[in-house]
Amino acid sequence: MAVELRVSEIEKMGKYLGIPSDWGGSKKDIFAWILARVNMKLETWKENLLSNGGKEILIKSVVQAIPQYAMSIFKIPVSICKAIEKKIANFWWRNGSKNAGVHWKKWEILKLRKDEGGLGFKDLLAFNKAMLGKQAWRISQQPQSLLSQFMKGLYYPKCEFWNAGIGSRPSWGW
Repeated sequence: MAVELRVSEIEKMGKYLGIPSDWGGSKKDIFAWILARVNMKLETWKENLLSNGGKEILIKSVVQAIPQYAMSIFKIPVSICKAIEKKIANFWWRNGSKNAGVHWKKWEILKLRKDEGGLGFKDLLAFNKAMLGKQAWRISQQPQSLLSQFMKGLYYPKCEFWNAGIGSRPSWGW
């Protein structure tokens, strides 16, 4: 897959708050570090030594937490989110061998809440939108905060937040 990075390539990148500071290239290339870290975690775990409950806890508490900070700031490309979900699904259904195993239920069903017949895995696309919505709400409700004032001065100096447009050359954070 084109978006995958090796561990050595991740370690060479400069980072600030855990996010690479090299912003050249496409969004897929920039956020490929998330997929690489997910791969790193999933490849080191021995799934034949884990029960289904152990797998579930590791996926929810470790793997799905990896992109959380980046998702609270940036809209992660759909291809990265889908690739992460695919890696998680393959790990979930694998039984000791390196092949994917039989997927007995669709990933869409596994993302449902437990009382709805799923396992409660995060829908990464919806989670990303929710985290960005939280930031938007914070900017609109706390106009005196430094972030709100900075964004207003830069992106919407003559209108309110909810009426702001994308602009001509917006940052990925906007």
